[in-house]
Amino acid sequence: MKKTTNLTAAAVAAALVTGGSFAVPLAAQAELSTTIGVANMYLWRGQNLTPSGAQAHGSLDYTKGGFYAGVWATTETDGHETDLYLGYGGEIGGFSYDVSYWKYLYPEDCTAVPSCDLGDNDLSEVVLSAGFGPVTAAAYIAVESEADDDKYYTVDASFGKFNILYGWWDLENPGNEYSHFTLSYSATDEITMAVSMLDNDGVTPETGGLTENPLFYVGYTKSFDL
Repeated sequence: MKKTTNLTAAAVAAALVTGGSFAVPLAAQAELSTTIGVANMYLWRGQNLTPSGAQAHGSLDYTKGGFYAGVWATTETDGHETDLYLGYGGEIGGFSYDVSYWKYLYPEDCTAVPSCDLGDNDLSEVVLSAGFGPVTAAAYIAVESEADDDKYYTVDASFGKFNILYGWWDLENPGNEYSHFTLSYSATDEITMAVSMLDNDGVTPETGGLTENPLFYVGYTKSFDL
C-alpha cells in the first residue's frame, strides 16, 4: 500500500497485497466503504502466496476522523485468509503517524508456500509507522502467537505514482529470513502494477527458502461508498 493522507478502502487493499504502510484519513465525517478486487497473484511481503493462480479479495471499512477499522478477505493457495484491523493515525505538518492492530485468520493449512507454517493458527500484529514527506518507516510486531519475537520492517518512499519499498524480516528462529525490494506504479486509482525482487540470503527452495525470481504483479481494486 502506498502512504496517503486520504485513506480509501482501495488503498487498504493495495497495502495488504504489496506489504506497505499507510496513514489514516483526516476527514471528520464517518464513512463506510467497501472494495472488490482481483490480481494475478497475492503479493505479500515479497512472496507470491497464490503460485498456482490469481487472487480475489474484498473489504468492508469504517473511518471517522483518524480512526479506522475493517475486515479484509482474500483467496490463498490452500484456502482463504480473513484479516480484522483497527487503528488510529493522522498527520501533523509534514509528519504522519499510524498505530494499528491486525488479526490474521487462517482456517486452512498453507503448506504449499515454503515459508508458511500457519496451519489453523490465528496470528496478530501491532503495526507502528511514521513518515515525513515522501518517506515512511513501519514495524510489524507479532503478538499473541508462538512467534511473538518475529518482526517485519519496511521503509518506503512515494514519488508521484511510483512507490519503492524495502522490507526485511527479523525472526525468532533464524534461517528463513529474507528481504525484498518492491517497486509499484499506480496507473490509475484502481490499477496497481508492481515488480518485487527477493533476496533469500543464499537459502535455496530445496532447503526451505523462497524462489528469488522477480515477481510481476497487476491488480485492480474498485471502492464503493456505502
